[in-house]
Amino acid sequence: MVPDKKSYGALVTIVLLSLAYGKIAKADRYTIPKDDNVVLKLNTGKELGSLAPEKIKFLVWNMYKGAKDSWSKDYKEIAKNADILMLQEILTNPRMVNTIKEDRQRSYHLTTSFFDKGEDGARTGVATASKYKPVSVNWQRSKYREPFVATPKMTGFTTFDLRGTDKNLLTVNIHAINFVSTEKLMHMILEALKAIDLHKGPVVFAGDFNTWSKAKLNMVRGLMKNHSMKEVSFDNDGRMTTFGNTLDHVFVRDLKVTASKVHNSIEGSDHKAMSIEASVDDL
Repeated sequence: MVPDKKSYGALVTIVLLSLAYGKIAKADRYTIPKDDNVVLKLNTGKELGSLAPEKIKFLVWNMYKGAKDSWSKDYKEIAKNADILMLQEILTNPRMVNTIKEDRQRSYHLTTSFFDKGEDGARTGVATASKYKPVSVNWQRSKYREPFVATPKMTGFTTFDLRGTDKNLLTVNIHAINFVSTEKLMHMILEALKAIDLHKGPVVFAGDFNTWSKAKLNMVRGLMKNHSMKEVSFDNDGRMTTFGNTLDHVFVRDLKVTASKVHNSIEGSDHKAMSIEASVDDL
């Protein structure tokens, strides 16, 4: 798929704005971890055995590295009843780590995009957390890098046992590559879908897809449909948009979504958190 002229125009606009506001730092500020140092486990948590397939509660949130004043309070409030948290822009600075350590219910598995020298070497990436012990934790690093900073983005894959079945639930947690063409974003999505296609049980593919152009949004939706992934809709849809296009999404396979919500009143990030409740389709 060749990116259209509007996509390139929007891309140039975003990059110029980022430069103007000083958001793009020198590439040598960031260090990409070696493969054996990508995953970091935070907390021991309860690590219970199996999820009840009749009702599973998910929270999906790009947390803006906890930079907003109300982040910690808001996070504790909206995360408390979730079975699985799928989080983007987690940062292992003292403020965020201290809040996570207070959550004695869950273990957090962080897949690291890079270490940030500007944050005393803190890691940042995507994290999946639950009080249920994962069967497996894997990851993919984007082939393409963000311009100027030369950092990749991450997709985390975590599986959980489903009680009373012979299936596992696969959660796919993405923070997608941003300041690039539609074609480069498509590569990252397709790599994740290759792994999803190999999984025989239910799937949740969610996070910040950075679909800020119509071309990117249509591409992601088209790929998801081709791979039997259904998009979750939200009646109270206050999700973050750029150029009128929604950035954060939840897609499912072999799950029946019984409730969905955007936490519009929560101001702890520049993105709005999404919650869904679902059950396994063929119980």
